[in-house]
Amino acid sequence: MSMTRVLCSFFVSALLCVPSLCQTAGKMAPLPGDPLELATGPTAVIQTPQQRQLVLGLFQRARQNFALHAQGGSPYSLKVSFESSGQSQHSGPGEMEENWANGQSWRWSVQMGGYSQTRIFHDRFAYDEKPAGPMPLRLQMLRSAIFAPLPARVQGLLRVASAKWNGFELMCVLHSGAANDPTPTPGRRWVETEYCFDPKTSLLHIWSEAPGIYTVYDYTNSLNFHGHNMPRQISVIEGGEPVLRVELQNIQDGVGNPNGLIPTAQMLGAGPGNIMTGAVRFPVNGGLTDEVPHGTIQPVIVHAIIDEKGKVVDAEALPGPIPALNISALQLVEKATYPPGLLPTQREAFINVRFASAR
Repeated sequence: MSMTRVLCSFFVSALLCVPSLCQTAGKMAPLPGDPLELATGPTAVIQTPQQRQLVLGLFQRARQNFALHAQGGSPYSLKVSFESSGQSQHSGPGEMEENWANGQSWRWSVQMGGYSQTRIFHDRFAYDEKPAGPMPLRLQMLRSAIFAPLPARVQGLLRVASAKWNGFELMCVLHSGAANDPTPTPGRRWVETEYCFDPKTSLLHIWSEAPGIYTVYDYTNSLNFHGHNMPRQISVIEGGEPVLRVELQNIQDGVGNPNGLIPTAQMLGAGPGNIMTGAVRFPVNGGLTDEVPHGTIQPVIVHAIIDEKGKVVDAEALPGPIPALNISALQLVEKATYPPGLLPTQREAFINVRFASAR
């Protein structure tokens, strides 16, 4: 039996046998409604080593399409155009070009609205054309969507749900920490990251790092480069509105001018720049409010960039049902100082601000 058929057989049988689907853990408010929130029905918990291996295999095959930075990968020149908007800084039309020789030597340059930067990776460090400083939130989102939507390692609790979207039969995997409730409650939880794959092709179609933000991959006229099946279009949607529209224009063999991968004396003199690290998620207490119904906890997700000193330098509140709480959550996060990074990094964070009822 093919792996696709094994996956489908397990998921269908598991979803048909889920007990007590009406039980809920706590009194957490429901997720905001969104047509891109696909895991809304029955779920199944991945429990046995065989089941887990099948799901991890799906991640591994999907990850290969985005692994342009993999060790031993083919050198390339990639050109991307995009349009950004929303609450964050430095929005507007943009272009990015990346020239990759190997993991020790590569370069990218970007223009977005009034922002521009060129970064060269040389001998394990990153050097910037302009003075080192935080990169805009939309730039970090752009690079994550293209190069690293899937985690390098998948650990913790895995639940699965089946879904239909745009004519595709998808398998949505809900991922969270190992300490979370290992029961097949229906629908996605606030703490879960969602990945929706086509199990027949192992293509990632929707990635949602946190409820309220959805990265959608369109493989129509896809780019194929040395075994990488890359989406032509990528859209990041918040509250039904696109905040980032990306087109991968072309990718070619080779890096062009090799001299362009050597940092200038000015870049070297300024020292290494901050490295953009993968997304982290953590909760904070938002306090008591009359805006929340009695006995309810209402989360608001704030999407932020945190610099090496622990200060928030760019942030937006993801859509929620109570606008006043979005404003309060954003203000709370922007005023806070978080533990500083161990290295000169900027961290992308999804901060779960939890408000409780004062009634």
